[in-house]
Amino acid sequence: MIGAYPTYVGLKNYELALPHHLETLKIGNNVGIFPTGKRIKSKEEIVKVKGGVSFLAQQSKAPIIPVLIQGLEDLNLKNIFSKKMKVSVTFGSPLYLEDIVQNLDNMIINDKLNDYEVAAAKIWKKIEKLSYHDDFKNAYNVAK
Repeated sequence: MIGAYPTYVGLKNYELALPHHLETLKIGNNVGIFPTGKRIKSKEEIVKVKGGVSFLAQQSKAPIIPVLIQGLEDLNLKNIFSKKMKVSVTFGSPLYLEDIVQNLDNMIINDKLNDYEVAAAKIWKKIEKLSYHDDFKNAYNVAK
């Protein structure tokens, strides 16, 4: 109903995991994807960035628009209807994967290295810098 597409996790193959996203980009539409693979529900949550955003950018040559959404940590119906929630959305400057990755045509994925995840971590750093709150940079613990 809201235009979300499923992601098939555990396949260890971005092309098989993100077919709907690839098709959406191929026909010229936009895709929103969390670099962590999911919405972060609390500031204490430890997350790991995923390489899907980098893979999609490589395959489509589309720019990456870093977006920081703040204020949804305690999202529930009571908070929504009480109008106590304040949500802010900050957009960064477009990034291109070739500006982030040195060897775009030879991305490596093996047991020790995943260049897509390395690139996604750099994108995540750009998102962190969008914060206007001093405490955001320390609010999320991103696993390396």
